Amino acid sequence: MSLLDKSTVLREMLQSGTALDDQGVPHELHSHIPARFAEALYRTVMARRPPLVIEVGMAMGCSTLAVLTALEEIGEQGRLISIDPYQPAYKNCGLAAVRRAGLAARHTHIAEPDFLALPRLLAEGTRVDLAYIDGNHTFDFALLDFWYLDRMSPVGAVVAFNDCAMPAVHKVIKFLLTHRRYDEIDVGLGSSYVGYTGVRRIVRRLTRANPQTFYRNFSDRYFEKKDNWEPKWDFFAAF
Repeated sequence: MSLLDKSTVLREMLQSGTALDDQGVPHELHSHIPARFAEALYRTVMARRPPLVIEVGMAMGCSTLAVLTALEEIGEQGRLISIDPYQPAYKNCGLAAVRRAGLAARHTHIAEPDFLALPRLLAEGTRVDLAYIDGNHTFDFALLDFWYLDRMSPVGAVVAFNDCAMPAVHKVIKFLLTHRRYDEIDVGLGSSYVGYTGVRRIVRRLTRANPQTFYRNFSDRYFEKKDNWEPKWDFFAAF
């Protein structure tokens, strides 16, 4: 069965294009991941069975429901921490969706900015097995999210990124691949390159260029940590 078969709340949200607040008032659904990204996240959690998932950015709760639905189905002690200080801007629809789905017992919401919450979690010795980065999409914020989550992640953990076609997120992924040791893993989404027109396809074939050199993949991307290696203090590689 698919995620939308398992989560009636998420299915209603995506089909209606609305999310309900605590009083049951509908609001336009926006700033959410599409169904296929939610499905990939759900299936990754099901396959990996992570004891702890952390997401940066919650919005109206689509990714949150995908993770929690999988953790509930697994039936162990898995839990999710969502870092998002902006729930009031979303009329608390994300938190309301979690409660409507009956999944609040597995969920912790931290209503603080990532740059305050993540260092504290690291200092507390938090170990994260799967992280989903979908917060502020400037380079500094996205890199900060990865930097701290990497330090909380053991070998074998997975870090995933949303909005990968955005220049800042794309750049952070290039940092991950050059300054840490992660391998990209296939979660069934395939590649969807932004700006990949017919004319550019012909040019690429003629020049035999790698599409990743010139185009940014729109799909969510997932990476598995292979080693705790960090570079020397003076290391730099172009990214």
